[in-house]
Amino acid sequence: MAKPYPNASWARPTGVVWILFFVASGLSEVFFRMAGISGISVVSGDGASIASTLATHQDAFRAGFAFSLILIVLYAALMALFYRLLRPVNATLALAALVLSVIALTVQAFGAVPQAAAFSLATGTSSLQAFSDSQTYGLMLFLFRLYSQAYTVALIFWGPFWLLIAYLVYRSTFFPSLLAVPLALEGLGALTLLWPPLAAIFPFAIVGGIAELVFMLWLLVRGVDEKRWQERDGETGSVLFA
Repeated sequence: MAKPYPNASWARPTGVVWILFFVASGLSEVFFRMAGISGISVVSGDGASIASTLATHQDAFRAGFAFSLILIVLYAALMALFYRLLRPVNATLALAALVLSVIALTVQAFGAVPQAAAFSLATGTSSLQAFSDSQTYGLMLFLFRLYSQAYTVALIFWGPFWLLIAYLVYRSTFFPSLLAVPLALEGLGALTLLWPPLAAIFPFAIVGGIAELVFMLWLLVRGVDEKRWQERDGETGSVLFA
């Protein structure tokens, strides 16, 4: 009988893809900030000033926008790897988490459309002759805020996603159960966005960042108990094909 592949869980490659996502996310925000906006917070301020900055730093916006799309692709790949990693624990819940991630990423991807439209208005690529400059700038800010709303809606879907991931990690036996705690806190933090007053006092960004960093480092440094993972994967395969 052939010896099972020692890294069948793809734990460390999952960590590598996660690093690439963090790099793309960081670069996207850096370039957006250079262009005078943000990809993770609400764009506010004087419309004319924002439009002027965008017109001056068009290449920075385009780079930030490109990296924002790349990070969506990387996160989609990461979610597929998560499914493969945690399917042996409970295939149904792992699939449910994957579906939630697809919904969240789809919402975020569609949110890029008004963001691109706002940039076109700011740089004069799309002109609205029937609108005054102040009306055009107002529409530009509205489109940027529409993107922010889509981003927030996507974050809400990540709430139940991370709660499912936390449960699967807790029940896995090939991860330490304590690793589920920060992931569960991230999931609960995302759900606070449903009630803005609570979200305002809960440090969601900090908690979520720490949770993902801890899990990512664990995957890179320790990986999983491959023997136990393969045992659980074999049990899942027996159930699926029985």
